[in-house]
Amino acid sequence: MIFSSFQYFLFLPIVVFFYWRLKGAARLGLVVAASYFFYMSWMPVYGILLFALSTLCWGLGLAIAKYRESSPKTAKAILSGAIVFNLLCLCYYKYSNFFLSNLFSSLGWLGNQLQIAHLESLKAPALQIILPLGISFFVFEFIHYLVDVYKGSKSVRSWMEFSAFAAFFPSQIAGPIKRYQDFEENLRNPLPWSSSLFFEGMTLITQGLFKKIAIADPIGWVISTSYASSQAISATDAWIAFFGFSIQIFCDFSGYTDMGRGSALMMGIRLPVNFELPYMAEDITVFWRRWHISLSSWIRDYIYIPMGGSRCSKWESARNLFVTMALCGLWHGAAWQFVVWGALHGLALIVNRLWKQVLERFDALRQIAELPPMRLLNLFLTFMFVAACFVMFRAPDLKSTFNIFASLFNFGMESNTLVFLIRTGMPVFMTVYMLFWILTEQCKKNLKYSLPSQLVFPLPLRLAAWTATLLFLFAAKPTQVTPFIYFQF
Repeated sequence: MIFSSFQYFLFLPIVVFFYWRLKGAARLGLVVAASYFFYMSWMPVYGILLFALSTLCWGLGLAIAKYRESSPKTAKAILSGAIVFNLLCLCYYKYSNFFLSNLFSSLGWLGNQLQIAHLESLKAPALQIILPLGISFFVFEFIHYLVDVYKGSKSVRSWMEFSAFAAFFPSQIAGPIKRYQDFEENLRNPLPWSSSLFFEGMTLITQGLFKKIAIADPIGWVISTSYASSQAISATDAWIAFFGFSIQIFCDFSGYTDMGRGSALMMGIRLPVNFELPYMAEDITVFWRRWHISLSSWIRDYIYIPMGGSRCSKWESARNLFVTMALCGLWHGAAWQFVVWGALHGLALIVNRLWKQVLERFDALRQIAELPPMRLLNLFLTFMFVAACFVMFRAPDLKSTFNIFASLFNFGMESNTLVFLIRTGMPVFMTVYMLFWILTEQCKKNLKYSLPSQLVFPLPLRLAAWTATLLFLFAAKPTQVTPFIYFQF
């Protein structure tokens, strides 16, 4: 039951209807029950895993709070054990086959070098493990909670409140990663129901649905052939695949976040913003402040800073950045192309930091860098780097990545996708939507209103936008429900 399915649009109104007619413990019970129903509609057995992990981490949080003053060593030991246990659960479900395949490949290579037939013939067992949806996200939320309790934050006394935090269905599968202090306050004191709250929530849901169905899914279908090909493709097809996935993953992931935030707003709960025009960033550091903001802030607070952050030598700071981003890449998927993707971003962040230090030393160079043409060049180069790295992110392996890059200059070959794109009119309405969306985002950012940002536009314009969105959704004619990309992480 994913956000863009018909079942979800039956499920959500029912939950919202009863949510506003219940209060106190009954309302909290509804949130927990609805969240578990939502999660277990995919694979019921993993509801037991979510329940067990939630209960265990809730109890460990209480234990840490109990001992952090009277016995700091005991509290630290409990915290360390809890973090290790959570990471072991994540590693078992997400990385078992990855680790085993690499281990047996290494043993096979060693056997070949040493001419040991027994080692050379070893084959990695294929474990039949299905990755539980959202485990990467709720494990990170558990770790954040336990670390913050150890540092002095209040523990959650109510099991129901903690279960609602862990299982909250609008953010359960693919984030954004919540901070329990903010969520607990929202859960206890939700925003009052009003027409503006309804409109803001519906606008986010409609916008997310449009991004997913009218943009992300059709583009994903168009570029899938190029990424699956083991043969050279035309330069046109390669460039469409090059830029197409950057558009697809942004619209798919931000569309999910929009729908999740809109669903939560229907219950008076405001989830954190996860994207702020990331492709308008003028350098890679700003990009990571705007892309998947909840994950970026998590890895900063719980990996980068504990390693020493930037409060150390330049070499150590660069090492911390590189290792942090490589781990970020591994978090995204159990394959080497994800590690390389993260490592490349780590190197880019290091280069960007060194460049900023140069600009600080030479005032004339800094003034040139701040000129509008140079800022536009920075924006272009940043996007091209991000898009190039996303090719590696999308391709099934490094060989397919190199095939896309090598095909970028295969001029003269006939394109299989360009004519189709032109006939469907997808580039036109996608461009119109993107320009309208960027304009509205900039207006919301620059204009200061006390009302919700979606209300700054007059009613006729809002109705026209909604009508156009619905027409485009019907025009997209989705033949099947396609899972969101980040479900696999």
